[in-house]
Amino acid sequence: MTRRRTRIAAVAISVGLTASVVAACSSQPEAGTDGVTKITVMGIPPTTKAEARKAYQDQVAAFEKENPSIKIETTDAAFDATSYVTQLAGGSAPTMLLVPLTEPAGLIARHQVADLSDAAKDLPTYSKFDPRVLQNVKDASGKLFGVPTSQYALGLAYNRTIFTKAGLNPDKPPTTWAELRADAKQITERTGVVGFAEMTVKNNGGWHLTAATYSRGGAMENEQAGKFAAGVDNPQTQAQLELLKSMRWQDKSMGTNQLLGYDDVNSGFAAGKFAMIVADPGYYASYINQYKGDPKAFGAAVYPQDGGNATLVGGQVVMANPRATAEQKAAIMKWTDFYYLRPQYDADAAVARAKSNKASGIPVGVPTVALFNTAVQQEISTAIKPYVTVDLKNFAPFVSGTAALQYKPEPPVAAQLLYAALDTAVQAVLTRQDADPATVLGTAQKNAQTIVEQGQR
Repeated sequence: MTRRRTRIAAVAISVGLTASVVAACSSQPEAGTDGVTKITVMGIPPTTKAEARKAYQDQVAAFEKENPSIKIETTDAAFDATSYVTQLAGGSAPTMLLVPLTEPAGLIARHQVADLSDAAKDLPTYSKFDPRVLQNVKDASGKLFGVPTSQYALGLAYNRTIFTKAGLNPDKPPTTWAELRADAKQITERTGVVGFAEMTVKNNGGWHLTAATYSRGGAMENEQAGKFAAGVDNPQTQAQLELLKSMRWQDKSMGTNQLLGYDDVNSGFAAGKFAMIVADPGYYASYINQYKGDPKAFGAAVYPQDGGNATLVGGQVVMANPRATAEQKAAIMKWTDFYYLRPQYDADAAVARAKSNKASGIPVGVPTVALFNTAVQQEISTAIKPYVTVDLKNFAPFVSGTAALQYKPEPPVAAQLLYAALDTAVQAVLTRQDADPATVLGTAQKNAQTIVEQGQR
């Protein structure tokens, strides 16, 4: 996957346990007789990352000095949906959860996390959040159950040098799937380079097919009354498979090797073997440091659209144990602000992080999905400008295009298993000229429905 973050599959969770789990979850650290509020938080790096763990512990100490009425206990256990149910039932679940963006919808529907609507209003920059980053952590009534700490959005990485050789304007990359198809065809015909490469194995094909479905206005799972059903056999997904099949067999702009994984596509793009791939801008760090790509050739564009006006987003969200007290919720918000949010809105903190990253060889200035509004982002951009190490104009098409899109999270139930089922559909149309998209989707739908049903038992 394009600079794929660590993802945790939304594995089987028992809806029937919800009521008993919440009732049983009572043994939470809370305000003691000394007036100190205790919280257990996820997020500390493991012992195998000693320097990062020490840095985190130093931040905890600094926070506790600034907030003497709050005591933080840490756990390096990553969120796991199945383990969380057991922990809730036994009363051992952490007070503060750090979960991937795949999880909130299901956790909210099953009443397994706390309402943070009131507590979050005490965040210094609550009113300055971009509303789009909060929409995926709210329920239907608008109650807030989580606070994003980081997000990324899929886009398109393209080789500016190859675009120029093919007679295309590198400052005007494609913004629709039709334009991408035309550009890929022209690139292959004029340069011999594969115009567009797609990942198809190890769940990557299904992941990208889901993103393309969003960009066309469709969805892979549909929710009703807290239950989810698979919906992969839809017109939007079929249209994307039809497009890929046409590019592969008619245009011949996707090359001949179609069983490509994360490293295959990302290393191939950096080597100039592929002109366009699906990627979020965060891939740039690997492009430069791991794959040794040419920084001048790198371009980042908006995710191609066809009526959906949306892109797939991922990231990390702070949520709270449903039995957290009001004092604990307030403490969680203070820690979230101190550790996760402050460098994203406070100029001094942003500069300190930029200096550190630059000294470590980490690219500075690569666009991310901004958590806060334009005014905040402009202030931060101005503050870190002296330390920026990337050519910002090469990322401008991504920034301007993504600003107009909706943010759609990954499917909430058994996403990775769902992607695996969809891998076969993508592989079929790219490896078999006689493959019928409607037929392969029908098969995928049957498998997907079984997966989603089992994921909710």
